[in-house]
Formats: sequence, structure tokens, C-alpha cells
Amino acid sequence: MSDERRIGHLDMDAFFAAVEQLDEPAYRGHPVIVGGLGPRGVVATASYEARVFGIHSAMPTAVARQRCPDGIYVRPRFARYKELSDRMRRVLHGVSSVVETISLDEAFFDLTHHGTDHRALEELAKRIKDEVQYETGLTCSVGIAANRFLAKLGSELGKPNGLLVIDPESVQALLDPLPIGALWGVGRVTERRLVSLGLLRVGDLRLAPSELISREFGLSGRRLQALASGIDDTPLAREAESRSISRETTFTFDVVDPEEIAEHIRHLASQVAGQLKSEALLCRTVRVKVRYPDFRTITRQMRLGVGTNSVHLIAALAEHLLRDRVRLDEAGVRLIGVGVGTLFQTEAQQLSLFDEALPFSGA
Repeated sequence: MSDERRIGHLDMDAFFAAVEQLDEPAYRGHPVIVGGLGPRGVVATASYEARVFGIHSAMPTAVARQRCPDGIYVRPRFARYKELSDRMRRVLHGVSSVVETISLDEAFFDLTHHGTDHRALEELAKRIKDEVQYETGLTCSVGIAANRFLAKLGSELGKPNGLLVIDPESVQALLDPLPIGALWGVGRVTERRLVSLGLLRVGDLRLAPSELISREFGLSGRRLQALASGIDDTPLAREAESRSISRETTFTFDVVDPEEIAEHIRHLASQVAGQLKSEALLCRTVRVKVRYPDFRTITRQMRLGVGTNSVHLIAALAEHLLRDRVRLDEAGVRLIGVGVGTLFQTEAQQLSLFDEALPFSGA
């Protein structure tokens, strides 16, 4: 890891819910939950007032309603979220030539050319936050450090409306006391395994014998131990290279019926194609994502010879991937997703011989 690098991470605070509170003053100060409203709906974002009730993203909306029956439940408005997300990214492009968008509310950006002076970077982070708030009316949290992992950690530790610049000399003092689950790549299963080995804190993993970690976790264990030492050499990808569009559905109950799964695939493809058209984009890569009940997750994709934004073609290719390259068994699936990549701008409008609205009867 080079201590000369300086990477920033910006995360909008409770973005979808904050936008709803911005646009509807009556929602301010009240628990707002954005997500699917049907029986299989899932929470996308919860306002900080809603989080007091234990509501979080990926929670079934039905569970959220039990915990907070008086909350304000609204469907996502992606066009509005994208509008404000674009304003946020324009601020970042004003301070960095390399911006890697992770989602509508989150991005990394390279600040290496701004130097390593701690005070100067703090002032720059404050300016970024002020400009984002001026442009969007919303708050964000910013972390700056020598790599991606630490920058994201910095923004998370400061939320909401936080700012943290992490000096290389203070990395271990910051990391060592954190719970082991704070590391990237440590999900619930890995966390249980680490804890069973007596590794409860990041510092425990850092100081553990590397032979033990390699034996128990293989290459991923060595990666986790590097992160525990604050080491992450992953480069940033320029926005044009990293951009993709995807939609996912997490089911309240595992779905077994292949036709029901295919119906959700068509619905997600319709959403993805709609965003492509709204941004005048074509894609050359289509992929599907499947998560099984045991949380194993796989993706399958195929590349096209020409670009498309046709909902029928994207849906057909996603269904083909699901049918021919994904194993479905009696356990069913927990999550299904459709994504597109290798995006490029188009001035021409691609015409379709069919009605682009696909029927869907799900939540």
C-alpha cells in the first residue's frame, strides 16, 4: 500500500428517505421507509427516525410495518434520486478526474493530486460536503484515507453528516478495537467462523498466525488479514469503466417455482431497460444474479455483439441465463437480480416492434 495515495469516499445519508423528506416537508422528523410496499416488498432505505425502531435496508417491509406501524411507507422514485445523484457526482468531478460510482448514493474519488496534508484534506472534504448540500439540499458523509477500504470506513464511522480523514499513522489505533464484522467481506457466516477461533476484533485477526488464517480461509483469509492491517491496493476504476445498472428483488420467502422466478426476471429487466432509455444508453452485457437460501451468491452474464436497450431482448437474455446457466433446486432462491454493463451513450432511439411494457403481477 502506498501512503502517498489519498482516496475519498462519499456516502449520502439515508439517501432515498432523505430525498422524500426533502420533497415533502410533512415527512421531516418522522420515520420514512422507502421500498416495495407489497407482501414481498423489501426496505431499500430507512430514515434515521425509522432506524430507531430497528428498521434497516433489505428488511422485509412486512417486518418493518410490525416494528413501526405508524411509519410513512413510500415507493422509490428512481428518476428523482438519479437527478440528485447526478448533482452529487458533478461536485466530485470538480475536484477529481477519477470518480468511481458505486450506486446512486455512493462514490469513490481520487484525491492523490491534492497532496497528503491532513488539514488541507479536511478543508477539501468540508468544501465537498458544503457543495453537495448546496446542490442537493441533502447531507453526506465523507471519508479520506490512503485506500478504498479505509476511505469507506471513514465515511461510515462519521455518519450521519460526518467527516473523517484517516492518517496512515493512526490506522491501527482506529482499526484494532473495531468488531471483526467491520471488515469488508466479513458476512454473518465468516464472522461466526472468525469468532469461533477467538478473533472478535480486527486487531485479533491482524495478530493471528497467518498459517492459521490461510488454512481456515484460503486466499480470502489472506485478503481479510491484509485489510485488518489497513492494506488495500485496489485501484479506482474510472466512471465510464465501472458504470452499470442493476435491479434486485429479495424475497420474503424463498421462491421455488421457476415461472415465478422468471416473472420477476422480466419485471427487473423492464426496470433496467427503462433506466437505459431514460439516460439514452445502450448496453453490451446482460447478467443475472442469484442468491440461494444459504446465502451463496452467483452471477452469470453474456456479452452482445451490438448494444441494446430493448426490454424484450434484455429479458430474453436474462431468462436464457437463468434457464441454462443457473442451477435451481428444491431449496429455491432468496434473491434475484438483473444487471447490464458495458454501457455507452447513443443519440439514436432504438425502436421496438413490440409494446415495451411487460406484464407483471408481483409486489
